[in-house]
Amino acid sequence: MTIIRRLTLLSFIGLSGLATPLLTPVLAAETIRIGGYPFPPFVEVIDGQPGGLTLDLIAAANKAQTRYRLEFVPTAAEQRYADLEKGSFDLILFESADWGWPRGKIVAATTLHEGSEIYVALAEPGRDQSFFNPLSERRIAIVSGFHYGFAGMETDSAALARRFDILETPEPGDSLQAVLDGEAEVAVLNDVFLKRLLAEVPEMKETLLIGDTPDQRYSQAVIGSARRAEMATAIGRLLLDTMRAPAFQEVLRGYGLGTP
Repeated sequence: MTIIRRLTLLSFIGLSGLATPLLTPVLAAETIRIGGYPFPPFVEVIDGQPGGLTLDLIAAANKAQTRYRLEFVPTAAEQRYADLEKGSFDLILFESADWGWPRGKIVAATTLHEGSEIYVALAEPGRDQSFFNPLSERRIAIVSGFHYGFAGMETDSAALARRFDILETPEPGDSLQAVLDGEAEVAVLNDVFLKRLLAEVPEMKETLLIGDTPDQRYSQAVIGSARRAEMATAIGRLLLDTMRAPAFQEVLRGYGLGTP
């Protein structure tokens, strides 16, 4: 190749480089898998499809930023501990660290809601708050795999059956239905589920006797493996900011919730 040919080629390459705009590399969003099991209204399964506040929050957080891509991964109440440990999902939302999670292995990064569990029974003539005490005299509908204060957070079916007259159900709505159908005397429902029920079906206020003393109070947080505490904290901050954003307030109101 002659000197002139080489210079011409180099000039063309140089000019082409100057003429081509510099492209900023686009980093792929980091995928974060969010586990969830049926726990209305935080996770609900309707016609086989997951929904609820967790899914709404995931969608809003994805829309609000591009650094992370949150994806929902279904699990079961009894299976959630093993699934987190083996990496089937990275985080679980609206979860209490007191619900059977191994101390030292998980981090509760950010509190998203302060919740409670409430006793309900059928309202009948002469029945008052004393109906809930002692619970050992009642047939109680509970959700399999859920933790309850009256049972000392025990979830083993055999151990529960030795101490209480228990009817295990798949979801809180089934526990409530068992009371309405007379199959159980008491159900234990989370406060958000109960509040939304009473707003959507006002006549339930006359149908149900609602306990004054909660079964338990809890902080519902973003929980993840202690090995990834920094990521859990970052996602927790993102989710809390999303819940506090003006655009998300209508969603919260739909669940009977205020700004955290």
